[in-house]
Parts: sequence; C-alpha cells; structure tokens
Amino acid sequence: MYKFKKGDMLVITTATEKENIGKVGTVIEVTDGDYYTLDCLPNYAYKENCVDYARGADLIREERRRQIEQEGYNDMHDRHHTPQVLCRAAIGYALHEDPSKLVADAAANLWPWSKEFWKPKDQLRNLVRAGALIAAAIDRLQKEGEV
Repeated sequence: MYKFKKGDMLVITTATEKENIGKVGTVIEVTDGDYYTLDCLPNYAYKENCVDYARGADLIREERRRQIEQEGYNDMHDRHHTPQVLCRAAIGYALHEDPSKLVADAAANLWPWSKEFWKPKDQLRNLVRAGALIAAAIDRLQKEGEV
C-alpha cells in the first residue's frame, strides 16, 4: 500500500467517470491518509487504489499536451525550430541536475533560446520536460517526412 504525499505525480487508474482514467496530476492535498486531491481534478478525492505513480511516458505525454495547449508550442510554433534545437533544449533540462557543477553549467549553456525561457525545476520535472521536447522533435521530423 503506497502512502502518497503532497507533490507526488500520479495517474488515475480507476474512476467512476471513465473520462478521468489516465489523467495525470500532482497531489495538492492529502486527507485522512487515504484520500488525495489532484490538481487535474481538484474537486474530487481519490483513495489509494484509484491512483498510482504516473509512469514516465504518461508524464511526458501530459507535459507535451500542456506545452501545446497552455504555452502554444504546437506544430506551427515548432516548425520554426529544427529538431536539433529542440534536442539541445531537452539535453539542457536532462543534465541540469547533474551533481557536477561543470555539467550543470554546460546544460544551461545548451539552452538555445532566451534565458527568460530557461526554467529548470526539480529533477523529475526537468526529465519530463526533456522528454516532451524530444517528443516535439520527433513530431517535427515526422511532419516533415524525414523519418
């Protein structure tokens, strides 16, 4: 039996409302030790057996969706960047948490855009962002018929 805590990223695995299954969210509240409120559905509480730690692919898919829907980083936007540029950004996020200051500094220097858009977070979120940027690069290649 897992004991989730605030900040854990989870995926809904069972729910009365079938459209909620597969949604990924972050725990924003824990009540009674068995119920969790997720930011993706803040008006619902879930028991432990209804959620599980989100898998990497789920998190990357949801981050890519967020980038498209909330940030406007869609196919039209990505067309202005080569896959290599998207990969450089991904590498920057992926290496940011390296314990070696030299590598972490190099990661920031790989960032291809203005520093105002460089927003590293914790290691998990950085890796999820890196994965979403790689997915964007793959999408870009596929749209151009390069694979």
